[in-house]
Amino acid sequence: MLSIDKNSPIPVYYQLKEDIKGKISKGFWKAGQCIDSERELSEQYGVSRMTVRQALGELVQEGVLHREKGKGTFVCEPKVKQTDIMSFSEMVRKMGLTPRTEVRDFEKVLTPEHIADLIPFEEVYKIDRLRIVGEDVIANEIIYIPCDYCGYINADKLKHSFYDILKDYGYVVDHSEASIQAVLMDEEYKKLFNTNKKLPLIKVFSKNITNEGRLLFIEESIYRSDKYIFEVNIFRREGKIR
Repeated sequence: MLSIDKNSPIPVYYQLKEDIKGKISKGFWKAGQCIDSERELSEQYGVSRMTVRQALGELVQEGVLHREKGKGTFVCEPKVKQTDIMSFSEMVRKMGLTPRTEVRDFEKVLTPEHIADLIPFEEVYKIDRLRIVGEDVIANEIIYIPCDYCGYINADKLKHSFYDILKDYGYVVDHSEASIQAVLMDEEYKKLFNTNKKLPLIKVFSKNITNEGRLLFIEESIYRSDKYIFEVNIFRREGKIR
């Protein structure tokens, strides 16, 4: 029987959940592999089927596991999870993986009409990049930033963290205002993500703002939602909600 401390103030289902996550992170169960059944886990840990079901249910909700009817519960491919203001490169490295960036396009353009009301500059840099982990293209990012904010910048620099580039110029993003929507996979996106599959996609339009309230840059990104989680936290503020 595996170790579960039933006298601990930590709920039994949570101990079980964390132990299963630990086994996955150590490679005991690998991505795509079916884990032991509820009955087997119940016997191994000396806990009820209901406790096992609760632990597995939360891991499914968190995107660690997924269920296939009539087959079992399987380990998901690892996903990049964004929970706060953090560069893509930083998020991926925290997972123990290595990010890679391919610059598709970098040019100085007239400020596009659809963002002209937000960026009161005649010209902006348009930065079009693919964000890659392993062999998978996870995202396509298009960034618009006023040329006056960047000084000297080139395509080689843009292969690295954009947030680090901004820090070199003394800018720190304080918060981001984003809108999120689902996008249908079409032939253009299949080429972009180098796949023949119909993958689920999400589109994020974000305004990235400094602690001084300055709109620093706008980002329009498309993400593979089977590889990327965009977590949104909503808080109640006194006097704001009626």
